[in-house]
Amino acid sequence: MGKKGALCMTWWGWTLAVGAAVAIALLASKVSFELFYSRVKDNDRLYIYCKAVYGLVQYRLEVPVIAFKGLGKGITFKEEHVNERGDRLMAEGTQEVNKDKVIQYFKKAKIFVEATYHMRDWLYDTMSKVTCTQLHWTTRIGLGDAPETAITTGIVWTLKSSLLTFLFTHIKRCGNPKIQVIPDYGQAVFTTELKWKGQMRFDQACASLVLFMVRALKNKGSFKAWQKILSKPPEV
Repeated sequence: MGKKGALCMTWWGWTLAVGAAVAIALLASKVSFELFYSRVKDNDRLYIYCKAVYGLVQYRLEVPVIAFKGLGKGITFKEEHVNERGDRLMAEGTQEVNKDKVIQYFKKAKIFVEATYHMRDWLYDTMSKVTCTQLHWTTRIGLGDAPETAITTGIVWTLKSSLLTFLFTHIKRCGNPKIQVIPDYGQAVFTTELKWKGQMRFDQACASLVLFMVRALKNKGSFKAWQKILSKPPEV
């Protein structure tokens, strides 16, 4: 082998080594999630933030306005897509969700579950790969009457405990969650603030996505079902 051939092999060797190192680093990285919701009087705020590939891929969705118009008219959501620092608006829009849309969404959700082979098994398996790194959930309740406030506080504690028991049955917990239900006996008030952070390995997220696609196409007629889910908008 000549000098030129040896140099070529060395170049290919370094290329493969660098490529393998990048692939290992990518697969070993974390996908992070963050969910925040707060309600103070009539003011709601919701945001969802996702980060992957060491921060190179980021997504943030903010919903600063959630307006309930009544049982007949439904709920209006104002959406804002902002950059990763939250200081520049990328896109915005408004969506209205009424009774008819909710019915259509439930119908599509039913088709979604039926079209995916063993959907529940896939969901629980994916959840088992998620680690909860932070959970803070504080609720303040006051009904203007001490006995009613005390009873309602107990009910909210029970609901929170049941939800967290289900959650931590299926996902890993890192650290202790901070959960509070604070009764306010002096006034009628309801405020709540929820902050949740979680993460999973990038390779596990990719494996779960591939497994989902395999399950989604495994059932007979699943392709037509997915076409119906993705192509037909909700009817109102």
